[in-house]
Amino acid sequence: MEREEMKVHGARGGRAEADRLLRSYRRSEEILRATRKFSGGNFYGEDAACEAALSARMYALRGAILDMGDERERMVLYFYYVKGFTLERCAKMMGVSLRTVVRIKSAALEKIAEKLPK
Repeated sequence: MEREEMKVHGARGGRAEADRLLRSYRRSEEILRATRKFSGGNFYGEDAACEAALSARMYALRGAILDMGDERERMVLYFYYVKGFTLERCAKMMGVSLRTVVRIKSAALEKIAEKLPK
């Protein structure tokens, strides 16, 4: 029984970590947008390195989403994390129930947890 509990806990941990990393996409995008506005789009020294690191991370996260095999999983992750849509809006766009979207998102997070950068 302990193995099963550990397996479930590990899966939840992977989903939570994937969710945290994917949410960082939106934050990174907001940081880059604000920094570009403040600096006039010109990055030097440390700022340039920071922009490059954030851009690389965003590219990796977006790539991991777009590489998903299942189209419905890809759509939910892309619209929820990259575009910032609510799960309700995703459900409406896909023509499915909110409960279905939540299940799709959960399954997709389990799969993508292995692919995301650490």
